[in-house]
Amino acid sequence: MKVLAIMGSPKGKGNGYKVVRRIEENMKQTGDVEFEYLFLKEANLGLCKGCFVCVPKGERLCPLKDDREKIEQKILDSDGVILSSPGYVFNVSWLMKNFIDRFAYSNHRLRFFNQKVLLVANSGGAGLEETLKSMRNALGGAKIVYELAVPTPPWPVTPGMEQKNEKKIGEASKKLHDAMLVKTLSPPKLNDYMRFKFLKTISSEVKEYLPADYEFYKDKEYYYDTKISLYNKVMSSILFRIAMTFMKDMGPNKEAMKKENK
Repeated sequence: MKVLAIMGSPKGKGNGYKVVRRIEENMKQTGDVEFEYLFLKEANLGLCKGCFVCVPKGERLCPLKDDREKIEQKILDSDGVILSSPGYVFNVSWLMKNFIDRFAYSNHRLRFFNQKVLLVANSGGAGLEETLKSMRNALGGAKIVYELAVPTPPWPVTPGMEQKNEKKIGEASKKLHDAMLVKTLSPPKLNDYMRFKFLKTISSEVKEYLPADYEFYKDKEYYYDTKISLYNKVMSSILFRIAMTFMKDMGPNKEAMKKENK
């Protein structure tokens, strides 16, 4: 099994690296696990320009010609992914934020369903929950199996704190290892199917504005081959109509669209 550890620290091998190394040691004791580290400070991943091209038109049209596509393939080739970032001012590092921005399209066209994700945040103590929250939607479709928050103050920790950290690191290691053993994809829950139905319907209605989404969704019954329960189909149709009623002002101005297309 393969694990890709994506490290968001500008320092590279700081406190977060030490935590992930402990995870690696634990996992290798329980099975045949291969680890690869991707240090974002060294990666050929340019700064997002905010042009928004990747979402409506497709990631292949991104003006930045770098290793984004290779990094995506590394993720797809991995069974497990660790996203590690220090907490800076109650948020992720700029390197991790840029990584998230560069993969924003994956939250429109979800694809990382075979990847199990472990989130790791470290800081002097405050802002760990906020840092973890910022990473939850980094990879569209991936299953988060554990969120590990490790306080790493700039002074020697007490034996009690060290013991607590080691216990959490052990739990995180086991959660990721066990999750990676499961290779089958489960049928979607109602909220997951609702998200699919929403994106498919919207992209069909505004396909000239979201052509990449339209091409991605047009022939799909779901993101992967699975059985959709009758309950999910019926309930999603009812809830979708209700949701669209409340969101009508967010939808396209069809009269304006007609004028644009003349």
